[in-house]
Amino acid sequence: MHRLIFLLAFVIAAGSAAARPLFVDSFDPPHIDPLFPRAGNIYQLPPGPTTNRLQWLLTKFVPGASITDQEITDNFDASWLATNTIAQTRSFIESVRTSYPNAIVTDVVGVTPVRVTVVIDTPGSPAPSGFLQLGARYTGTQRIVLFGVSNYGGTVQYPEDRTLTLAQAADKFTTLSPAASLLVGRIGANGQCSTLAARNATTPRSTASIFKTWVMAGVARAIANGSVAAADGVPLVASELAQGGVINSEPLGTVFPVRDLAILMLGISDNTATDLLHQLVGREAIAPIVQATVANPDLMLPLLGVSEQFHLYRSFPLAESLSYVNGTQAFKNQFLQERIIPLGPNNGGPYFHTILLTTGSWRASPTDICQAFAWLRRLPQGSEAILTVDAAFGAQAAQPDVRSRWDRVWYKAGSLSSAAGYHVLTHAWMLENAGEDPYVVIAMSNNDNGGIDQYLVQSITGRMLELVSQM
Repeated sequence: MHRLIFLLAFVIAAGSAAARPLFVDSFDPPHIDPLFPRAGNIYQLPPGPTTNRLQWLLTKFVPGASITDQEITDNFDASWLATNTIAQTRSFIESVRTSYPNAIVTDVVGVTPVRVTVVIDTPGSPAPSGFLQLGARYTGTQRIVLFGVSNYGGTVQYPEDRTLTLAQAADKFTTLSPAASLLVGRIGANGQCSTLAARNATTPRSTASIFKTWVMAGVARAIANGSVAAADGVPLVASELAQGGVINSEPLGTVFPVRDLAILMLGISDNTATDLLHQLVGREAIAPIVQATVANPDLMLPLLGVSEQFHLYRSFPLAESLSYVNGTQAFKNQFLQERIIPLGPNNGGPYFHTILLTTGSWRASPTDICQAFAWLRRLPQGSEAILTVDAAFGAQAAQPDVRSRWDRVWYKAGSLSSAAGYHVLTHAWMLENAGEDPYVVIAMSNNDNGGIDQYLVQSITGRMLELVSQM
């Protein structure tokens, strides 16, 4: 199996009574418009910095197409050309063309304004295909800063996983980390989650960046009640720059529409986009949604932003950080206001408490995450709120061969790591066809000592996704 690294949510170096009026009283199965429709078997991608450059690249995969020096200069950023000459860039494009002549996009894995991941191949050609990743600047000339193509053999599953039943796959998943929680289930018309396969499904684990699901819910609620619009501009400010923010390279003052920030937060798990939205809607507005969907909300509240959480890992002696983690809500709120918030953005620190990667805040169970998906899905159909949620969660599918099987794919993941490897690796999909109750596959791996194998997890979740698609 080709070792394909899908786009994890890297955090490294993570309805209440008031909410009820936002929802329809009688939930009908929605009409689901595809985010990336096909026309004549060609995916129609939205215009944007990355997709515009991708369309140009596809024209250069036609045999005989010229690739002039000026075209490369016009399409590749100075930062790219500082480490890759024009001749090297041309040679690489030509090598891709030789491997995949007349290539088209055969699968859309992820699309955001600054990063895109697709599968390309010559029409009708057998495996391997090309796994193409491309990045571009959001502002200015919006030129390419990242470009790579690797072979994709047609599956992310190891041979030994390809014949497993759902029960066998669930059992194997629990062997991949010492603290695993899994839910494969469905969301019913009543908004409740039912079980097809579960292992410790109600046991909270560290979520890492899956906590951004609740930030998105806060944004959706603000859009639904009219206090925020998806088109509202949010400027990039120094006070919200977070580690792991791809958009940190954009000029301060760059204005991002809320919708784009939501897509960046979920589609590539951009941490700065997250903290901008977290600040925009406020943790107080998010808290009621956490309380409505999480069985033990004290494990999540107060809902910290990325830099705030990183301060617990890096800025205080372990005993002080643990006093926060184990404290009452009153103590946590006081510690947050007096000790954490005054520190501003986190850019490292004198400590790195790896034990807190699994035992700190941002803890929820697969069942909690399923209930959060259910909450989001019940936003008024056709509203600006649900359209924004759909665009953000639908921006990433994580693996090839997922999106084409469903009318709607929502995905969020998370990871926390140290030199010892992954301590936290989490994945959550909601998969839906119009007129049917959606499925969920939520797989959470925690290991205090690190060392979670992302490829083993990828293989077994790939098998679960395949099995669910056959149900």
